[in-house]
Amino acid sequence: MNEDGIVLTDEGTRSRVLRSYDLLDTPREDDFDDLARLAADVCGTPIAVVNLVDTDRQFFKAEVGLGVRSSPLETSFCRHAMLVEEMLIVPDATKDSRFDGNALVHDAGGLRFYAGALLRTPDGIPIGTLCVLDHAPRTLDDRQVNALRTLARQVMTQIELRRVLGEERRATEALRAAQDRQNQLVREMSHRMKNTLSMVQAIVTQSLRRSEDVAQAREAISARLGAMARAQDILTTKDTSTALIGDVVETALSPHRTGQGGFAIAGPQIELTAPQALGLSLALHELATNAAKYGALSVEDGHVDIRWSGGEEELAFEWRETGGPPVVPPNERGFGSRLIERIVAAYFDGETSLDFDAGGVRFRLFAGQVKP
Repeated sequence: MNEDGIVLTDEGTRSRVLRSYDLLDTPREDDFDDLARLAADVCGTPIAVVNLVDTDRQFFKAEVGLGVRSSPLETSFCRHAMLVEEMLIVPDATKDSRFDGNALVHDAGGLRFYAGALLRTPDGIPIGTLCVLDHAPRTLDDRQVNALRTLARQVMTQIELRRVLGEERRATEALRAAQDRQNQLVREMSHRMKNTLSMVQAIVTQSLRRSEDVAQAREAISARLGAMARAQDILTTKDTSTALIGDVVETALSPHRTGQGGFAIAGPQIELTAPQALGLSLALHELATNAAKYGALSVEDGHVDIRWSGGEEELAFEWRETGGPPVVPPNERGFGSRLIERIVAAYFDGETSLDFDAGGVRFRLFAGQVKP
């Protein structure tokens, strides 16, 4: 509260409120220019300003007869207006101690007269003034004072209007962005569903074709669809349509960690797309299942080394089995082998190799700039 009993707003709060209107350093606008010219005409002054007062400077949203858009606060008349109830009138600044030493007043051709009506927010916080100035001492009659107050309210109405329009525009943009995200999600889910159904169809068809009986087919289908479901769980628990490769590897191998043998897993976290995550999960399931039946995971001393390197633009991935029974290459490639080699390569837009070396099965995937 100042010496006149007026409750003052701290400068930090006042500055935050002023900046919330997003008017500082904005271009000139006809609506504000018109109000400044009208204030100069009504009051008969050569200078009129729509002034927004910040903590260290003042910005002129509109000005008549001044020729600048901002000035430091040290020499400002309007900073004193922030401390009054509604309007500050200075008939002759050379006779007012508040302006002692002020270059704007005491230099040749300096300002003498000032009248500023406060621009107050609906909460009563002053953010600036509509002011008129003259190089000669003078005063305003009641009609001019009332007109300046009315015009100041019109300035504040324009400021509030722009705030409301800005909020509506931001709300509309946010709504549009949310709608775009929803549409993108629908398209993405539709695409993912089609890919998943195509993969399910291929798994069922090929598993039935390659199985010797219904029970064997049922077991193969169930295991492969389970691997897909675990990969889908990773994707659906996130807000994005990607999965980290480490999570995919760990989840795909989790059913196989209870048997004999062991895994060594190492590599940087890289984001995979949904198809890449599903494809890699299925490949790991096939590799681990075969390793548990015939390879390194079927004996106590067997070991699987899984490593990858690269980044989102390129990837080198390797599965290498050691310590298992001697490997006997199959006479023909089954569905699992073709799935590992072809489907995964297509999803990564890369190349794969599945080698049945005598010392252990080796699978390699190269994508992006990385080549074998």
